[in-house]
Amino acid sequence: MQTSDALLKILDSISPFELQEKWDNSGLILGSLKSEFQHIYLSLEVTLEILTKMESNSLLITHHPLIFSPLKRLNFEQYPAKLLKLAIQKNIQLIAMHTNFDKTHFGDYVAHKKLGIQTYTKEDFAIRFTWEDSLEALLKFVKEKLRISKLKYTQSNFKIPQSVALITGSGGSFIRELNDIDCLITGDVKYHEAMEAQALGINMIDCGHYELECYFGEILSPILTNYGYKAIILHSQNPFNFV
Repeated sequence: MQTSDALLKILDSISPFELQEKWDNSGLILGSLKSEFQHIYLSLEVTLEILTKMESNSLLITHHPLIFSPLKRLNFEQYPAKLLKLAIQKNIQLIAMHTNFDKTHFGDYVAHKKLGIQTYTKEDFAIRFTWEDSLEALLKFVKEKLRISKLKYTQSNFKIPQSVALITGSGGSFIRELNDIDCLITGDVKYHEAMEAQALGINMIDCGHYELECYFGEILSPILTNYGYKAIILHSQNPFNFV
């Protein structure tokens, strides 16, 4: 049997929890530092399907925390209490590695391993690189590399080359903070963020939140293996369907 305390220390050395944003809730979400577990599972999300598949007395590490804000009540018919109830019944502990993992691993992995970008710089959440072709070519490149069938995008300039920033997850709000970029690749772009980008002359490519972060288990599993932990990857499903 293994303890949560020992694993948390290793996770903290991999991606320090102190790097998380103030609004975030990474770390131990459910369980006890002294609790033992038999199996480790990795998933982007905590879902009912994931919890149902898991063995009892296990630990689940996810990218997205199941709990973000303080809970004032636990209605077991509603989210997230319905999931917490099942986790408690099965003695499943929950750990999240969210914005700390974004800063230390996610952008690098997507840029280098998935997009095949060899030369880039890292600034907190953002990966920066230069694209020596048109926006249309960049869209085709992203779709092929990430195996995405549909992309949303806005075109506000026709520059070649383009100074590109990549932020995994939901990064539309960073449009106000990133200087000297011609294009932002991210997910979950809101309507008014797109309008703001157009006013600033910045192209935006919206890959989708899930599409940029479905690699969480793929990234963390081999790292844990190096520390002697065997983890089982369970793939959560994209909640959206497309026609």
